Amino acid sequence: MDFLRERTARFYLAAALCAGAIVALTLFGSRQGDFPAGPDGEEVLRVSTGSFTTSLDLVLKAEGLDDAARYRLSKALASSLDLRRLRPQDTYSISFSTWGSVLSLSVTRDLKDYFLVPEAGGGYEVSVRQVEIKTSAAKAAGAIRSSLWESMSAAGVPPAVILDYADIFSWSVDFLTETRDGDRWAVAWAYRTDPAGKVVAQSVSAAFYDGAETGRKTAAAHSGGYYDENGESLRSMFLRAPLHYRRISSYFTNRRFHPVLKYFRPHQGIDYAAPSGTPVSAVADGTVTFAAWKGGNGRLIIIRHGSGYESTYGHLSRYAKGVRKGRRVSQGDVIGYVGSSGLSSGPHLDFRVKLNGTPLNFLKMKYRSSGSVSGTARRAVAEAIRQLGD
Repeated sequence: MDFLRERTARFYLAAALCAGAIVALTLFGSRQGDFPAGPDGEEVLRVSTGSFTTSLDLVLKAEGLDDAARYRLSKALASSLDLRRLRPQDTYSISFSTWGSVLSLSVTRDLKDYFLVPEAGGGYEVSVRQVEIKTSAAKAAGAIRSSLWESMSAAGVPPAVILDYADIFSWSVDFLTETRDGDRWAVAWAYRTDPAGKVVAQSVSAAFYDGAETGRKTAAAHSGGYYDENGESLRSMFLRAPLHYRRISSYFTNRRFHPVLKYFRPHQGIDYAAPSGTPVSAVADGTVTFAAWKGGNGRLIIIRHGSGYESTYGHLSRYAKGVRKGRRVSQGDVIGYVGSSGLSSGPHLDFRVKLNGTPLNFLKMKYRSSGSVSGTARRAVAEAIRQLGD
């Protein structure tokens, strides 16, 4: 009896599976216009994958879909995804049944899967789900040979990590002029990958640079910033320069021969020679207190910073959009453009800094950290740096 009951159960299970298969084929195989049949009626399950070097419509057309089928699929997917914004880094996967009908269409964009499947009645159901992301870590170390870029690349450090590394130390190290063969570096970074192994994000977690010219510089990430082992922020209160310049044409001095007025007088600033139109950036966070023409300074901007500091930018050709008196600016914001307005013999930026009204030689100002951390945060930063090794 047990044997008969088992055979009977298997029979009904098989019958149910067959019925399900017939329903599925009816749903997915009835729309003969959607997809062409396989060659000579060959029944082979097929999956097509790729990236969007063209539009979704052209991808579907290349798969043999007619105008009506492409329209129905695109319209359904467009309810959840802007198809006009698909880029080469976005991917797709289309699966076909053995009868040539669509089983699913998946588009992956911005760490989301847009998944489309046919419904009874000829429609489509679209669902959106987050892509599963895996987080990993890596580190590398080495010595400078020729340049920082070449040395780190040879050690397998990704280009984006090298750029981040250079940015982190940009306030204290000039990697174009201060690197020397034999200088040592190390970096640890975290990276995130999608199920296909593609890196979708990466960031430096700790780093150091030990140079003959620069001394030892360290950094570790904490709360969106980078700090050294003493808890001091690597972000300086001031940029190293307010623009990319060709050369310094005049230095800070109390006796300089003026090229236009033809007599000696103090020049309590730095003249950066640069082509007209070169962007000029605010060297620190602050508030614009003046943005207008001022005699021999031509078009001038004055910014008040914290702790009694003030910076001025003279001889500009024009102001950046929205820059006016009372405007708050952040370090690195473009505020104007190099020119030769006022008493000037050629395009350059006359840049000056004062502390409580007293002129300062910007090139001799000591590094000023923009902040610090203490306690548990400082210990965590120091430990992350220590783990890089000596």
